[in-house]
Amino acid sequence: MSDLWSKTYDAPVSVTKSDTADDPAGPFAGAMVTTGGTAVLWPVSGPQGALPLTMAVIAGQELNFPIRRFGLSTTATIFGLVSAIVATGK
Repeated sequence: MSDLWSKTYDAPVSVTKSDTADDPAGPFAGAMVTTGGTAVLWPVSGPQGALPLTMAVIAGQELNFPIRRFGLSTTATIFGLVSAIVATGK
């Protein structure tokens, strides 16, 4: 049995930052950082699902977990990665 995991995204989209509302284009299957900085985000689920998670990110980094919102204090440039495997935008 292989230990490799496949990642497939349909398209990158610009994120809409908000501290109160989930991104209308999301949730995202992941995210791509194009300019490093700080990412403030709300995962779709898990122990941090209800609270914002703040992390330092670098250009070229991929966040490989579902994300529903990026906060206003996010300083990094980030694109949400849309995938058919995660229910996305309306």
